[in-house]
Amino acid sequence: MVASDTVLIEHEIFDPEKEITKISVSKLWPVYCVSGIQIYFLSTRQILQSELRVKDDKSGSTFHDKSGDAVLSATSNL
Repeated sequence: MVASDTVLIEHEIFDPEKEITKISVSKLWPVYCVSGIQIYFLSTRQILQSELRVKDDKSGSTFHDKSGDAVLSATSNL
């Protein structure tokens, strides 16, 4: 491992239930930089430990906070 830090990611979130799109910033930590790694990945477990709940279907996943607002969405590029 080379280093660990915090990453802020600005992204659009589409909430399919409310049919709205908003801009949000997600804070991910700890993020580890490993020399020689050729892929990027995100731990769903880490997100769920933040007390978010997830709803998903064939096109992707949407994470909701306690109030039911979408705070993170992930879609497949495949």
